[in-house]
Amino acid sequence: MAPAAVLAHAEASLPHPIARATRAFQLAHTPREQYEELLDAAEALAIVVSTTVAALLHGKCAKGHGRRDGDRASLSALQRSYFTYSGATFGTWTTWLGSISPLAELQPELTPGFRTALSGQGDSGIATHLNALREERNRSAHGGKPRSQQEAALRVAQYTPHLEAALAGAAFLEHLPWLLVASCDYQPRTQDFSVVAGRAMGGHPDFERRTYTWTTPVADEMFYVLDPSGPVAMFPYVANLFCPQCEQSEVCYTYKAERNSGPAYLKSFSRGHEMSDEELGSEIRSLLDFQAGDGA
Repeated sequence: MAPAAVLAHAEASLPHPIARATRAFQLAHTPREQYEELLDAAEALAIVVSTTVAALLHGKCAKGHGRRDGDRASLSALQRSYFTYSGATFGTWTTWLGSISPLAELQPELTPGFRTALSGQGDSGIATHLNALREERNRSAHGGKPRSQQEAALRVAQYTPHLEAALAGAAFLEHLPWLLVASCDYQPRTQDFSVVAGRAMGGHPDFERRTYTWTTPVADEMFYVLDPSGPVAMFPYVANLFCPQCEQSEVCYTYKAERNSGPAYLKSFSRGHEMSDEELGSEIRSLLDFQAGDGA
């Protein structure tokens, strides 16, 4: 697929945080704006891939699928990062993706399409390209931002191929749609659940609503990833929270939590605004304590 086509396809078909960030990159006017949007899109991509894969592992471990020790150890490594001083960072996501490569090789059925994304062509899988972009983000954050529009243009030209390659590697997410549940109603006659959910895919902020029939109930106003076996909750990695600054609901990701008590902290994908949630904090602590007690 040609580079321009990769960006257009990502904007149209990948989970909303990636699609929105890709669109912002394409609409940026100046090289400096393009440079900033390029790095934002790369980080959003790393977070979305990581949270989707983590949610699938989490859900399937809860159902007793897979090799429990390895799966839970992988999740524990990610969840422990929430209790560090800075919480989960760009580097956390890319490092974690690289670390679970053996698990993806052993159990490809747990995360459909992810093994191919990791392997890529030779040693240029999705984690490799995201790490190159992460290193540039770190360079920018530590006094190495472009000093002119011309330098910014050179960096954009240098790093855009990494973003395009990472987006191409993330194409498997097209078949693992994010859904935001609006309602879930039990149907006594058929003994299943009629679910109305917004399909949080593509760059448009208004999610197209569709009706699904599932055999298990789901919670309103929660995100799920729909894999071939059914809906899998994205809680506690992704949430839909009201942002007081934006005065509207935002798609957010968890990045930090208090270790002993207190809330989890989330950031909105769109503007980076921080929100807190007590229930998520308790959930992350209970998950980690459960895994430790399970011997994983």
